[in-house]
Amino acid sequence: MKRWRRLLRWSALPIALILLILGAVTLPLPLPTGVVLIALGLAVAAFNPTLLRRIRRLRGQFPNANHKLRQITPSLPAFIQRILQRTDSRT
Repeated sequence: MKRWRRLLRWSALPIALILLILGAVTLPLPLPTGVVLIALGLAVAAFNPTLLRRIRRLRGQFPNANHKLRQITPSLPAFIQRILQRTDSRT
């Protein structure tokens, strides 16, 4: 079981990076897909405890982006809401 958990933590990293990059690229588009992709990338990256701490710090450094993530959190599925609340810089 520990082996699977470790594999999940480290395999989540490339997936999260791809989602974050796609979100950053599509952020200027008129559709809000960029913010949703960034939220999904943060949610996937939060499986790694080291990245969880870094995401909290990063969200604290960018209050505008953190505010947008807080705004869309209620409209996302419950598992993403929990992870985004875990990475919120205010908690």
